Amino acid sequence: GDGDGDGGVGVSGVGANDAPTGQVISERTWPELEKLSDISLPNNDKLQAVLKDEKLRNHLNHKKKSKTDVQEYQEGYKNNQFNQWISDRLSLHRRAYDTRQLECLYEKYLPIHILPSVSVVIIFHNEARSTLLRTVWSVLDRTPPSLLKEILLVDDYSDLPHLGVVLEEEVKELPKTRLIRLDERSGLIRAKVVGAKASKGEVLVFLDSHCECNDGWLEPLLDRIKRNRKTVAMPIIDAIEFETWEHRTGLLERGIFDWSLTFKWSMLTEDDNKRQGRTRDIDPFMSPAMAGGLFAMDRDYFFEVGAYDMGMETWGGENIEMSIRIWTCGGRIEALPCSHVAHVFRKQSPYKFKTDNPHITIARNLNRVAEVWLDHYKEVYYAITQNRAHGAGDVSERIQFKHDNKCKSFRWYMENIFYDFYLPQNIQVHEGGYFPSLSCPVDTRPYWKR
Repeated sequence: GDGDGDGGVGVSGVGANDAPTGQVISERTWPELEKLSDISLPNNDKLQAVLKDEKLRNHLNHKKKSKTDVQEYQEGYKNNQFNQWISDRLSLHRRAYDTRQLECLYEKYLPIHILPSVSVVIIFHNEARSTLLRTVWSVLDRTPPSLLKEILLVDDYSDLPHLGVVLEEEVKELPKTRLIRLDERSGLIRAKVVGAKASKGEVLVFLDSHCECNDGWLEPLLDRIKRNRKTVAMPIIDAIEFETWEHRTGLLERGIFDWSLTFKWSMLTEDDNKRQGRTRDIDPFMSPAMAGGLFAMDRDYFFEVGAYDMGMETWGGENIEMSIRIWTCGGRIEALPCSHVAHVFRKQSPYKFKTDNPHITIARNLNRVAEVWLDHYKEVYYAITQNRAHGAGDVSERIQFKHDNKCKSFRWYMENIFYDFYLPQNIQVHEGGYFPSLSCPVDTRPYWKR
């Protein structure tokens, strides 16, 4: 749908430029598109490197560990909740199999010389040395040099010895890389804003500190942002298995959330393809929400559209807030099937929150999202989460931002962007008048007696 006279929200084709605002290049003035350069394409040398690195990885996974190895393995898990022992023994330049679809190798993009320059911002707190430096080297090894302005490593007050003077000396030897130290634990949200303010590139790319970029990861993202500066572009996120360090290809999934504002993934369906006018597997697709760790956006637009809600603490909910804000305030979020970045997914986070109780921190963050962006639908969120008592702090600045920027309603977002987000059944809400279908008492009879 294209409610509110928005002019449509489809994304058909890599050449699509149908967003209503923020257009940079009109279809009539596109320069001739170009194929990917050699740095972004497979070749025999790269294949041999993959085979060599995979042989080592398999050997390490089957190796009988000595007593010292076991101690190191356990210490790594305690610090990181992943197999640091194996990561430390793999090359910082290690290659995994190319996870792109074959058609991506033949896709054409706007010429590199007109694509914007990039600042890659990586926030870290007590990250393992090998995963942090491998993230940096994957960017350096697999990014056309003319596109990479800098890599900013933002240290959110780490206290592990290998991230002190040792890291400073290592960073001096890394091309185009700067280290920024925060003098107190600030949390992911504030640290990202510090990195964004310090950046000098035209586009910001945020990466987590345990990622590995694939060949050709950047050009598809920049192509979309150059065509429409209000596009937030996401790679497909491949998984690095936290025990074996194996790469697993990411699926084509939309980012969504439920009524507790918990982020989830949803497989792209035929209905999604029809709604969005997609005709090829490699076409971009719109996503109602983003995971928040890995994305690219125009640096100026990042600040124009409200950066982050600085009333939030540490992390939790900032990706949901940003997703709703971007869509309702005139931007768009797209996933690019030809851009792949791998990320270490682990069962739980090893990091401490600034506050004593992370659940209350996240609840307050989510309450801020509800109070500012959900309009009267916040009552559904409160009914499901019972979070109201935790408060939201002062949200007047964010509500004023929403008003000043004439951002659309949450109902518009549900009808046009998150079109399969349905009201839950059998709940009682605080203000039943808004939701006649929800204001009835819960029917406790068994289903066959209803």
